[in-house]
Amino acid sequence: MKKMKILAAVTAAAAAVSAMAVSSFAYDLNTDLMTGWSASITIPGSEFESVDADTVITITYTADKTLADGPESEAYWCVKPMVNDTGWPLIEGITDLELSESKDTYTLDPDKTEINFRLPEASIETIKTAGIAFMGHGVTLNALEIGVGTIDEAPAEDETPAEDETPAESEAPTTGDSNKPNTNTGAEGIAVAAGVAVIAAGAAVIARKRK
Repeated sequence: MKKMKILAAVTAAAAAVSAMAVSSFAYDLNTDLMTGWSASITIPGSEFESVDADTVITITYTADKTLADGPESEAYWCVKPMVNDTGWPLIEGITDLELSESKDTYTLDPDKTEINFRLPEASIETIKTAGIAFMGHGVTLNALEIGVGTIDEAPAEDETPAEDETPAESEAPTTGDSNKPNTNTGAEGIAVAAGVAVIAAGAAVIARKRK
């Protein structure tokens, strides 16, 4: 019994260590990107060594909602992740985020507090060397985490074929005399009545002859 308890404890400890190994770090950003495109923050490439195309990156942020009361030109919120290299090019192809109309930033919802995304595979090796720089508008970036978020995948289209709304033709029952369809058009009744009349007339003729 003691051996089983010890084994269970060791197993639990190993699981905890494993969880710590795959758990991502939280990188404090604490940067107000303001509205003048003059603020930025960079994260070194070494922080992305374990990242691959399936790794989810989570950024928490706080939107400056007071912009909604100001000039229309200021009432927007976005983030611009860039390769920390010459010219700070935008990291294009982040399909988990919505590209802005100007195609040079990714939009943020001021009513939310985080985004989850995966880096495009074509940029990962460069990012591991150069790192990432962030600029934006109207938000404060709070923290960046790797590997703890999830992506809300779009639901698959319903492939269930539409039901045939054309009513099926009713089939006449084939068993039970009481369930047989009424196919009498009236002609048979007329023929029977006529036959009865002929027989009655013949009987009357025969009866007169006998008299």
